[in-house]
Amino acid sequence: MSDRALSTAAAMSEGLTGLPDPSNPTSRVTAVLNFLAAHPTEAFTLAEIARHVGLSNGSAHRILTTLAGSHFLARNEKHRTYSLGVALVAIGQAAIEKHRGIDIARREIARLALELGVQCTANAVVDDELLVLAKEGTAQSHLGLTRVGERRPLVPPTGLCLVAWSGEAAIRDYLRKAAAHLTEAMREYLLETLALVRRRGFAIAAHGPHSRAARRGMTLADDKVRDGSYWERVSALIAHLTPAEIQLIDPADAGDAGISYISAPVFAPTGAAALQLVLSGLPSDLSARDIGLYAQRLCATAAVITNETHGRTP
Repeated sequence: MSDRALSTAAAMSEGLTGLPDPSNPTSRVTAVLNFLAAHPTEAFTLAEIARHVGLSNGSAHRILTTLAGSHFLARNEKHRTYSLGVALVAIGQAAIEKHRGIDIARREIARLALELGVQCTANAVVDDELLVLAKEGTAQSHLGLTRVGERRPLVPPTGLCLVAWSGEAAIRDYLRKAAAHLTEAMREYLLETLALVRRRGFAIAAHGPHSRAARRGMTLADDKVRDGSYWERVSALIAHLTPAEIQLIDPADAGDAGISYISAPVFAPTGAAALQLVLSGLPSDLSARDIGLYAQRLCATAAVITNETHGRTP
């Protein structure tokens, strides 16, 4: 790996490695639960879980045995695999009662996905990552598939609607992460698009060969961790994004490739962006007028959720 690649990987992975802190036993437990939560219908062996979250087999065995004993995980004795346990159902329901906005968002995006015939997700920033909290509808192709529990690093240009209404310090910190993989001109363009997102109330990007590759590159395989090679690959992929793949100024310029996504913010009572609703898997033959209508419907749905959760639009 070159010196530039090493510095790039280090800059991007700062605080975003995805590896549990070996000195913190609690982080090991949360890493296991986060991994299984991202694959709610699947089961994995001890070795598979240990490899994915970066643990020794001995550490993984202790954690899995404890969690299974409390029914937070279920163990299949025949296949020697682990999956989410029944005790998490009660915890999940309690969390929904606490965070009623997620339930409201799920209801509203289900209506929108059915109306438009697309996939709609709700995600939030958790530990400097974009976490998918709810998903409804079906993407038009496998290229747009997303699943609940999926995590991607919050590095530019991802999560624009969750950053655009932030304070100056948060925006500077966000743009600092782009220094490793975007040119100064592209960073200036990104800053301008954040202002554009605030003005029109939504973010939109065009499909393209580089955006698809970046999406795939950010999504980890089950047996991978965010190590130096991961960050080097992501950095290289994002560096090739075109301006339209970062943010589309005029929807009429989408061309034959179509729209990659449209996103809109749901605001908390403080006026901060609490959730980001994302339309993806859109038909490739939408006219500029149709794209505008899709964006209007998404913004209207976000406004309903904001209102029902007593949020405040800045």
